[in-house]
Amino acid sequence: MDDYSIIDVIRSRYSCRSFQNKPISDQLKSELLKYAEENNAGPFGTHSRFHLGQVTSGLAILRRLNTYGFINGTDEFLVGVTTKCTDQLELEEFGYVLEKIILKATALGLGTCWMGGTFRKSVFSNLIGLKENESLPAVIAIGYPAEKKRRTDRMIRKFAKSDHRRAWERLFFYESFDTPLKKEETGKFTTALEMLRLAPSASNKQPWNIVKSDNSWHFYLRRTHGYQDQPILAKTGKADLQRIDIGIAMSHFDMTLLESKIIGKWVIDNPKITLPDDLTEYKISWVPKNSLSNPNK
Repeated sequence: MDDYSIIDVIRSRYSCRSFQNKPISDQLKSELLKYAEENNAGPFGTHSRFHLGQVTSGLAILRRLNTYGFINGTDEFLVGVTTKCTDQLELEEFGYVLEKIILKATALGLGTCWMGGTFRKSVFSNLIGLKENESLPAVIAIGYPAEKKRRTDRMIRKFAKSDHRRAWERLFFYESFDTPLKKEETGKFTTALEMLRLAPSASNKQPWNIVKSDNSWHFYLRRTHGYQDQPILAKTGKADLQRIDIGIAMSHFDMTLLESKIIGKWVIDNPKITLPDDLTEYKISWVPKNSLSNPNK
């Protein structure tokens, strides 16, 4: 990522809830939005669009929201929308794209915090001019990080176990879900898998499992029991955050491999591996270029 190592950026990123009370410079805004415009398509071509701006008219409403109540010192937000298309991977691609932009913001010295679950959609819909065929899955609080974290921030991170990640053997498997993948057997993919393990997720649930089979890496969504009820999602219009989480994990994996000059492609090619439970579903696979029957496909 320009002059920055994506590995260093991933390791330095955290959910920033305390910001300096000053606007982002026009230069940084311009650079970030230029990057967003140039990187707005997911692996299968689903486009998202983004706007970075201040919320003033709806700020009083925002201050009454639980999520925003933990955000202090900024009224600037990165708002993203994507095309409504529930039978495809639009939310995964949205998460993939938005995480790339967040990591770019981190590299520029900005702090960010995902607001995926409880934000007042009407406030941000007006900010970006939401269209009828678009959905607004997530909003990012953004600004210059405060030099010192508040006590509230430390408490939230401790409560959410934000600094903890699932053990390697609970995330990565070989050929089946019965066989954990040994770290010493992952070779040149070890760093990319570790950066994936550090990916943020809603409530730090880390709802991903990856199964290595032959030369492919198969990504599965392993839902948290009772975390999100689909009928509720349909009624409220809230996005399925755990699908977005898969996209975030994909982004960390992909960007690390690209920096290491390991080239491949995302494909949908279900290996039909026996699933461990009814909460687990296949999503997508990463295949190295030399394993593709037609690398230019």
